Amino acid sequence: MIGFKKKSKIRGLKDYSYILVKRSQSEKVIFGIVFVLFCAYAVTLLFPFLWLLVKSFEDPIFYDVNIMINGPFGIPEKFVFNNYIDAFTKMTYNEVSFVGMIFNSLWYIALGLTWAMIWPVCVGYVFAKYNFKGKEFIYALAIFSMTVPIIGSGGAYYRFIAFFKLYDSGPLFDLVTGTAGFGSGMLILYGAFKSISWSYAEAVFIDGGSNYTAFFKVMLPQAMPIITAMMITNGIGLWNEYYSRMMYNPSYPTVATGLYFISLTIDRFGKPLYFAGLIISLIPVLLVFTAFSDKMLKSLSIGGLKG
Repeated sequence: MIGFKKKSKIRGLKDYSYILVKRSQSEKVIFGIVFVLFCAYAVTLLFPFLWLLVKSFEDPIFYDVNIMINGPFGIPEKFVFNNYIDAFTKMTYNEVSFVGMIFNSLWYIALGLTWAMIWPVCVGYVFAKYNFKGKEFIYALAIFSMTVPIIGSGGAYYRFIAFFKLYDSGPLFDLVTGTAGFGSGMLILYGAFKSISWSYAEAVFIDGGSNYTAFFKVMLPQAMPIITAMMITNGIGLWNEYYSRMMYNPSYPTVATGLYFISLTIDRFGKPLYFAGLIISLIPVLLVFTAFSDKMLKSLSIGGLKG
């Protein structure tokens, strides 16, 4: 009991100072140097975002003048908040407003996290838990398709889209192309389902359950931590993705697509307005990462077998 009480007292961060107490003087110096280096590295990562935030409040009229007088890192003499309002009302691409771009990003993400997630989940589960003819060949073909560079498959893919009249078709394009069950997501889910014991399913069969019951009631809930982490990372990736919109759905630009093309055409007097748009586009990513960082960085393993 005495040993248990001593162990339970170590709770706060300062209680872990005993780790450094046991270190030699040279080890403490190394820890200090590494800490300073990591702090400097963190500053280099944060500085561009802080600079972007400050410049987004600068008056567009004095943006050029401030650069000539104080350099690119000069602090604005006057902070204005109209840039964020103007970003929603004045920034457009391909006759789509900034609000319209946000709407396109939202339905694009919604389809990507629901419809497009169903297929790799099902394919990964079938490959992990069932044996059938041609399984090894199809699995090898899926791996091979991931090794083909986009420059080698882009032409054929574009002709496929044009032949089935999916070019610039909006959500229909994502509904059709989202049915592909292969890719890195399938491999991750294949490994996740492979690590779940088949004894769970056998217990379901003994109780009179079917394969569908085993999948939806037993296997899928145990794989949900991995699926949830994939949905979070995929959601952030879809928010930042612009290539497919630019190539195959140009009439439905997302925030990333619109900001990319606006950056190529906007003049210097409109840069603070563009910076405000970038800050707005960063807010959802920061909120999602802050709220779900633990799920993305932690691996969760729960078992339920006895004996």
